[in-house]
Amino acid sequence: MDMDRDQQQLYRELARDKAREKVARINYLRHLRQLYESGLTQVALAEVENVSQPTISDLLKRARFEAPDVRPGTHGGTAYEIAARYAAGEIDSATVRRELIEWAYEKPGAPNPFPYANDVPPIKEGGFNNQVGRALDEGLLADEDYDAVLDALAD
Repeated sequence: MDMDRDQQQLYRELARDKAREKVARINYLRHLRQLYESGLTQVALAEVENVSQPTISDLLKRARFEAPDVRPGTHGGTAYEIAARYAAGEIDSATVRRELIEWAYEKPGAPNPFPYANDVPPIKEGGFNNQVGRALDEGLLADEDYDAVLDALAD
């Protein structure tokens, strides 16, 4: 697609806005979860947020996986969040690479003893592919950053 200079700038801003939206969603879920864990009931949260209690329940389920507390020494609770913060302009390339390289990813599970059952292995929420691979697929990481992280982890 051919874009002029103004369109290219708008496209970069659009991508950054999308990343900021993802970061805001993670922050929202984290704060909702923290309020619940601090003692607020789902009913009280639903009233504050002007949604139903089942909606709060669904959001809290999502928050457990998508918005854990920020790990000390990092900029996120998940590797995906770190990549989103990078795409949003909150951290630089060197920082995102260092944090993604140092991240402790979930290891793949042991293969099922029944070969026919391994057609679709279970997804590890904290695995490299689900976190960093998804960030690459969604445009939160540049190819060069992904390759640098992958190369460092392969060593």
